[in-house]
Formats: sequence, C-alpha cells, structure tokens
Amino acid sequence: MRSAKPDTLGESPTIVTRIHAIGARFGLVLLAGGCHGAPPLDAEGTSTGEATVTTSGASTTTGPDSTSVDPDGSSDTIEPLPPPGPAGFVVTLENLTHTGLMQSPLSAGVWAVHAVDSDVLFTPGIPDDGEGLHALAEDGEPAMLAGSVASHAGVVRTGVFEPTTMAGRPGPLMPGEATQFVVIAEPGTRLSLATMLMGSNDLFVATKAPGVSLFGSDGLPLPERDVSASLQLWNAGTEIDQAPGQGPWQALHGGSPGLGPPELPGVLPHRHSTRAIPLGPDLVAVTVDVDPMDPDALILTLTNVSQDRGTMVTALSSLSWALHDDTVELLTEGAPASPELEALAEDGDPAPLDAWLAGVTGVEQHGVVLGPWLPGDQLVLPLAPTADFPRLSLAAMVAESNDAFLAMGPGGVRLFDDEGLRDDDDIADDIAATLTPWDAGTEANEVPGAGLHQAPRQVAPDTGPPEPEPVGVRRYADVTDDLTGPLAGGFLSVGVTRSGATFTITLTNTSDTTAFAGQLSPTVWVIHDDIVHVFDEGFPASEGIEHLAEEGSPYALFTELGSSFGVYDFGVQADHAGPGIPTTGPLLPGDAYAIEVTPQFPFRFLGLLAAIMPSNDTFVALDPAGVALLDERGAPRPAAVVEAEIAARLRAWDAGTEGNQAGAAGYDMAGPIFDQGPPQGWAFVREASEDPIWSWPQAPRVMRMTVAPM
Repeated sequence: MRSAKPDTLGESPTIVTRIHAIGARFGLVLLAGGCHGAPPLDAEGTSTGEATVTTSGASTTTGPDSTSVDPDGSSDTIEPLPPPGPAGFVVTLENLTHTGLMQSPLSAGVWAVHAVDSDVLFTPGIPDDGEGLHALAEDGEPAMLAGSVASHAGVVRTGVFEPTTMAGRPGPLMPGEATQFVVIAEPGTRLSLATMLMGSNDLFVATKAPGVSLFGSDGLPLPERDVSASLQLWNAGTEIDQAPGQGPWQALHGGSPGLGPPELPGVLPHRHSTRAIPLGPDLVAVTVDVDPMDPDALILTLTNVSQDRGTMVTALSSLSWALHDDTVELLTEGAPASPELEALAEDGDPAPLDAWLAGVTGVEQHGVVLGPWLPGDQLVLPLAPTADFPRLSLAAMVAESNDAFLAMGPGGVRLFDDEGLRDDDDIADDIAATLTPWDAGTEANEVPGAGLHQAPRQVAPDTGPPEPEPVGVRRYADVTDDLTGPLAGGFLSVGVTRSGATFTITLTNTSDTTAFAGQLSPTVWVIHDDIVHVFDEGFPASEGIEHLAEEGSPYALFTELGSSFGVYDFGVQADHAGPGIPTTGPLLPGDAYAIEVTPQFPFRFLGLLAAIMPSNDTFVALDPAGVALLDERGAPRPAAVVEAEIAARLRAWDAGTEGNQAGAAGYDMAGPIFDQGPPQGWAFVREASEDPIWSWPQAPRVMRMTVAPM
C-alpha cells in the first residue's frame, strides 16, 4: 500500500524561534570533538557504526599505527581520530492541533539529557511524586519539575524551553506555530521532554521511555529526523478530566492554578460543563477500503459508535457529502453559518445544503445518505475522486444538540494527490483525526440530551432561541455549567411555610425554564443535631450517597441514617402533584414535592438530598451541616428566613464516584444498573488513551518533534 503523510500535516507552520540560554554557551565550550557528521543508517534508522575517512596522497590507510608515504619517501604517522565528544542539537517543536480534532496551545516545557536507563520526568503507573509534574500538567508551569529533575541520578543537564509569541514575548505555543531550542549532549545519552496540552485538565505531551536517541553506536550525532513517534499523550492523574478543550477548570479557559477538582474520590460542588460534546472518535468510527470492483475508487464506512463509547449517546442526521476541488469550503470558520448549513445543524435537514452544492463551481459529485443514523448504524459511501476533484467534505447533525454538527475542516480531506489515489488507511486516519463537532452558532446551546429545543424534543423545526452573541461557526467548546449556583442554577425553586413547629418545604422542578430540562429523584429528608453531617465536602462519598447520586435510590442512605446518633427522623418524599394526576416517582418539570417535617430540639437541622437525572453522579443537597429550623433556644425560625437559607444553600454536588459524561446523554447515567459507569478517580500517571470517558488525539497529531545536529 502507498504511504503518504496526512495532507493537513504537510503544511508548514509559522516558525517562532527561541534558543534556550544553554545554546548561547555552545560557542564558548566548542565541545571537544565538535559536531560530527552522521554515520550511515541501517534499515531500522540505527547507526551502523561505520565511518569513512578520506585523505589526500598516493596511498593511505587508517588505524592506530597507520603511516602515509609521501613521494619523496618520507613518512608521517597519522594520529588516530579523537573519540567523539559532546554535540549540540536543535530541537524543533510544532503545534499541530490546528490540523485535527481540537485546537490547543502547548505550554512551556521541561527537557533533560540523561543516561539511557534513567527515569527522569515521571514514572508511569504511580501517582505524581510531588516534584512538579502536577504544576506542569495542570497549569503549564515547568520550573518546579525542571529543578527536581536536575538532581535525578543519570541526568546530565536539564532546562526549560519557553515558546515566544509572534510579538517576541514569552507565551504558549499556539496551534500552527513552532519553536526551537538547543541542547548539548554526550554520546550515550538521550533526550526527554514534556509540555502541557492546555486544552485539558492535566494532560501533557512527553517522550516515551527511554527518551530520544541522539547518537549512533559509533558515538556520532544522528542526522536530522522526525522523532514524533517517540511522543505520547500522558495523563498526570492529578485533576479530574473534563471534555477535551471544554472544561472550565482547564488552563485554556482560565482555570485557576491548582484549583480544579482533584482526581480522587470526593464529594465536591458541581464544577463541570453540562454542555460538553465529545470529540469525533467518541461518536463515529471511520474505515476506508479500495473498492474491490474498481481500484481507482474507495468505499467509506462510517459507524455510529456513540453507544459503544458511552460518553454521549446520540443519533446523527442524514449525511450530506461532496467531492470537490481545492476552492470549495463547506464551512468558513468564524463566519456566520449559511442558511443551508443552519438547516442541517439545527434540524438535521440536508436538502438545502445538497441543493446549494449542486450549484457550486468546483463540486463534481454530491449527495445525501438518508438518516437518521442511530447508534450502531453504518453509512456506506462509494467515492470516485479524481485529480481535478480530489477532496471530500461531509456533514451531519449531532441530534442531541441544538446546532452542533460533525464535519472535517473547511476544505475537507484530500483523497487524491500528485501520485494518484492516496493510501486508504492514510485517508481513514485523516478523516478520523479531523471529523469533529462544530457549533453553527445559530441557536442557543442547551444541555445535550436534555434541551427542549433540540431535534428529538422540539415542537417544530427552527423553534429554538438564537445564539445570544453570534460569533459564527466554530469548533464546539461550550464550557457552561448549568447547575452552578443556588438551587442548582435554577433547576429547582423552593417555598417554605410553617404551622407551629411543623414546616412544609415545597420543592418544584423548574428545569424546563433552564437549558437543562431534567428530573429530580425522590427526595431524602433528615432532621439531625449540630454534630451530624450527611456527607462532608472533599471526602469520599458514603455508599448511601453513591447509590443516591448514581441511581436515585435512597435505601442504602436510610441504613446509614438509621444507625447515626444525632439523627432524629428521616424519610423520602416520592409523591408529587403537578399539572396532571398526582403520581409517585421522579419529579418532572413543573411538578413539586411537599415535604412536611417537625424538628425536636436539639435536633433542629434539616438536610435534603436528591439525584439530578440524567447525570452520572450529580445530586442536589443542602450544605453538609444543613439548615436550622429552630434557633439555638429551640424556637421555630420564621418561614421566610428558612426559605431564604434553603434557596441560598441548596446546590448541585458531584459525588466523585463516577466519571461525568457529556451533558445528559451519557450511556452510564442514572439507570437500573448500579455502578456501571467509568471510575471517577485514577490518581496515577498513565497514557491518556486509557481514559474511559473522553477520547484524546494521538500525540503525533498534537505535536511534531524534530531533532537536528548543529
């Protein structure tokens, strides 16, 4: 099969050069032995160790005791070649995220020259050792790690590389840009480095063990080469992962250093984007094969794998596609969506876009593969690209959204190049690496899987409210947390009345007035003293809290409450009234629970807990200490005061027991099977590909690394 680099990766990024200070000393040291030429390489790219020496004269030999004989008969002893010495290398790093699934800056980073058997930057499979990996991986701060690495056994030298902006100031390495720095190394040593992927919580790009080889077996510097295959995307295991490029605690979105939710089991205030949509690999699998009936044609197969991955389960609309030349763009990033693209993105209607393609100069073939494209379904599309029309573009609506759609970049993916039809595996890799969700920017986003103006739930096409501040078509990256703040961001409203010492607390599901139209599980109430906490912030959830938060079941929590000294009374409210017939079960939008309690001094505090559905492990609760219904002397407090306190202190919490998936459309959200979701905390360094919640790009799609001798 033919081998070809991805079309998009062949583009030359803007080169922003910054030579690290150690490089300035290179000329002063002059490095005994200098920068030698490279020896021949074998088929594996490894030095053969052979070197050729050429001298002038009628007869020459080389060796420890070699002599040369001049025409006049005199002879001179040729000194043996000095052993190879240190050499300087220029390392070039290019941010390639502009060509793939997500665009993200790369931070300043750490490099180290070290012995082959040294484990210098981190150790896979164990927690961060406190030497500074967390500072680099979470916040892009390399100084602490560089200082720690300098004292490691086997480390010859280390330093920090810091990219510069186009204006010449220090700053992150932006998509499409490149930076350079110089290292000095001795034969037998290797190079390792690490830099943060800033569109993540604690992911970093780093070399795999044992690092990058710099010298051949003869001790001579290896020639310039692309060593991107030695890179791996790693997860530091220090902060909970949020949607790629979307987490509000990620450095890309201004998350405060070190303040993201720790990647350990613990109950914390809800701090996640409720509007997350995963990257393309969590929704669609791509295969490309040569047509067995026509070697100049291809068969593209797209499979809806959203249920298999489980991060977001969604149908996809009918697929609009086109084969075209280099002048055609299906979308223009940053520009308003066309009416034809809006119809597809909001309502899944491909007809207007297909009609538009029919009139575009530069489009050879186009069409529609009818949907809906349900989880598990495959779309098979025969393609016959030519040299004049070498590119493929396609688009389909993400059904559980307001105006998100799957597409490649503006110009699509090249299927045909100067040598003819590209390798089918390379084409599949390019499509998979660039097919990602886009936001049309035409309709206000709601929580995926719950919004009332999304296609599966809207009363009619084109009925959702418009985007409040239109910014045009962009890669989907909505960081909104719709459950933040009092009353879980408006998910609930509360009312309190009192008759003597008896209080009636009314909880109404008002989520239909928000972007997250969900349900509330039957609500647990508890009357307790000032010692009891039903849960504690920052500590692991009890089994009772876990069962309540994950599946809405109160029974395990009842067992815990029944054995707790300081608990006076508890129960669950499941009966509710609303616009329809009074029913028992989860609280639907517009319905209300009326909870009647009578405290008895010193058991004067009220606790309330209920699961938000659908979610993985989100629940609403009062602060752990509860709200006082009686004052310190045992007198009932005014109903209006109690109501105000409940309204201020009833909020959404994350139980920390299950990984959060996208919006309200995750496969493992509240359901009949308990504890089936991905684990919340890992707390050790591992490859990012092991993340069961989100898919991340492969490291060579994030950064290209080349090393060249000076």
